[in-house]
Amino acid sequence: MADFALDQAGTILAVADFEASLEFYTKRLGLEPVMMFDDPPFAILGRDSFRLCLAEQGHPSADDSPGVVMQTLPDVMTPPVRIVLWVPDCRAAYNALVEEGVHFLTPPIAPPWGGLRCFATDPDGYLVELEELADHG
Repeated sequence: MADFALDQAGTILAVADFEASLEFYTKRLGLEPVMMFDDPPFAILGRDSFRLCLAEQGHPSADDSPGVVMQTLPDVMTPPVRIVLWVPDCRAAYNALVEEGVHFLTPPIAPPWGGLRCFATDPDGYLVELEELADHG
C-alpha cells in the first residue's frame, strides 16, 4: 500500500448551468463556498469534512490533464456516480431538504441491509443520496 498523507478527499462534477448548481448545493444543501474561480467557473464547496467541486462543462483541460474535457451526464437514468451524504437521521434530513425545495425520487426507504436512504437529483441529474447507516453493532 502506498504510504502518503491525505488531508481530504472530494469529487468534481461537470455542470451545465454553473449558477443553478451553485445555488442547489449552497442554498438548498447547505454547503459553503471554500474557493471560487471565474474563468472558467469553478467552485470548491464544503461542509464539515466533505468537499465537492463544481466545474462548468466543456472547458479545455489544464496542462496537467491533456485532452480531458469534463462533460455532464450523457443520460441521467444511467449515472456513473452518485454523491452520498451520510446523515444521522435520514427522515429529518429529507424533511428539511423537501422544505428547501429539493426534489426526491422517493421518501426514505429501508433497504434490505438496514438503515434508511433516499435519493434527490441535482440540476444536472446527478443523484444525491442521503444515507442513514444501519447500526451493525
